[in-house]
Amino acid sequence: MRVPVGVLALVALLLSALPAQAAGWGKEYVPNVPVVTQDGKTLNFYDDLIKDKIVVLSFIYASCKDICPLATARLAEAQEKLGDRVGRDIFFYSISIEPESDTPERLKQYADAFHAGPGWLFLTGLPEDIQAIRYKFGDRRPDLVDHRNDVVLGNGATGEWQRENALGDLDHFVGAIKAMHPQWRLQDVAGKSAPAARQPPNHTVHYETGYVMEGRQPGSAMFVKLCAGCHTIGRGDRVGPDLDGLTLRRSRAWITDFLMNPIKMRARQDPIALALAAKFPGVRMPYLQVHESDAADLISYIDAHSKEHQPRIALETLYALTTQDGSHLTPADLKDRPFAVAFGYTHCPDVCPTTLLEWANLIKAAGAQSGGFKLLFISVDPERDSPSALKALLSSFDAPLTALTGSAAEIAAAAQQFGAFYAKVQGADGAVSFDHTVKSYLVDHEAHVTGTIDPETPEPDQHRALARLLIQ
Repeated sequence: MRVPVGVLALVALLLSALPAQAAGWGKEYVPNVPVVTQDGKTLNFYDDLIKDKIVVLSFIYASCKDICPLATARLAEAQEKLGDRVGRDIFFYSISIEPESDTPERLKQYADAFHAGPGWLFLTGLPEDIQAIRYKFGDRRPDLVDHRNDVVLGNGATGEWQRENALGDLDHFVGAIKAMHPQWRLQDVAGKSAPAARQPPNHTVHYETGYVMEGRQPGSAMFVKLCAGCHTIGRGDRVGPDLDGLTLRRSRAWITDFLMNPIKMRARQDPIALALAAKFPGVRMPYLQVHESDAADLISYIDAHSKEHQPRIALETLYALTTQDGSHLTPADLKDRPFAVAFGYTHCPDVCPTTLLEWANLIKAAGAQSGGFKLLFISVDPERDSPSALKALLSSFDAPLTALTGSAAEIAAAAQQFGAFYAKVQGADGAVSFDHTVKSYLVDHEAHVTGTIDPETPEPDQHRALARLLIQ
């Protein structure tokens, strides 16, 4: 699995420590300026929020499109783990660095999206006062997009402060918060006198259930780091929608596009993306610099842990059909390989030849990367489309195309796997034609239908769809 470059850069930034003088910071150092909570209440920053308290400070702004929602989601997870200690012994403060836009009302919406409970305040105020707080805690960059995204842990009673990475291991992060309390720190040390049994290195803990799974499943680490703060799989909506059964509701092609650039999807008025933004207005899916291969791993992980998986194509229905050479496909041809399927017939006057020509060009353009990729052209006219007739049709195309025919029942069984439609049409002059689905179905190496293309799909999108299929 490849971790996004942007995330790696942020981790390096987040590991930087507070300067040595952080130890002993007190009322002489921490600004006591007025700040306003998401509920519109005005408080003095040091006297009311810092003095004698264990605190977690995070600098965010509500319109942030990348790391702020991710970091805030991680605080939401920490809030759950800490339970009723938050608001009693520990206090979270998310401080807006864009106070001109982040009104209490806007921050209230943001806080509600992350289910902020008692003890977690979202703060705004006068720009010069917020700037004073930022400056004292080491965030001195003028651009919003370049602000620090680590968090600051502090104990107002002892004057101890440190930076911590909220995007790393969640248990470590929660442990670091607890360690700000001297008594908890001693209890933690005592509890470590008998080392816990370590899991073998090839085991992974399933985030949703806590069960130990054999092997390292692709996508598991990325899901925990990038997704689990805002989404569950089968435990209901959180900041964003429950992802259980996601591949039953959305095509894998759409999910991949959305994971890679949700902002672009909303900008081009994608109806599903806009509907999600309307349903979850508090925080929109951020741009996380996810690559195509990462998206494929995440999709596989979500599907594997959903209560109901996306169904796989029954390859046996394709093996039952007869090729243009009079033989049959075998598992060596399709199992663990991506391929595409189109339906048509040899007497088709326009769409079918166009589809075959487009596929010939697509596969040729893919070059060596196409490997053993196949387009399967399944005839819906078995009465006229003998293997020899199909072979004559394919002779016009210089590409690895395979044509298939069979009995009416065998073709119907194959079409049912894809939800493809076809119907015989008898013309007034006695001529026979077929209405049929003009889509080509894209099938990944796990036998899932990941999407479709058709003659109306723009050529660049066709090439992109094939390239995505080949790298999965």
